[in-house]
Amino acid sequence: MQPDPYIEFLENWIPGIGECTELHDDLHIHFHLDFSVNHEARLLGFQLGHHPASNITHVLAFILMSTTIYPSHYRNSWKDVKDFYRSYLLGKQWQSVSYWFIPRGILL
Repeated sequence: MQPDPYIEFLENWIPGIGECTELHDDLHIHFHLDFSVNHEARLLGFQLGHHPASNITHVLAFILMSTTIYPSHYRNSWKDVKDFYRSYLLGKQWQSVSYWFIPRGILL
């Protein structure tokens, strides 16, 4: 399933979340995540937190977008938002470590 081009355009200005699709898909495999809405929220939160240019404005923008304008089948619930934010904080803790050296089960 391809992301909506409008959503993809809006996400691309957000540090970490705007990383290339190939890297994002490889990270799903690396961290043993499927492509469910919740696992997507976790990975996007982690990527955002992992990027040194991210800040709370990016977090709030993503939460607003993902709970309102995302297509209904892809929209984040409050549980997803909670997991997104928890993963964001975890990404901040691992910022100085390459993705490939971060423990694989950390987001589960």
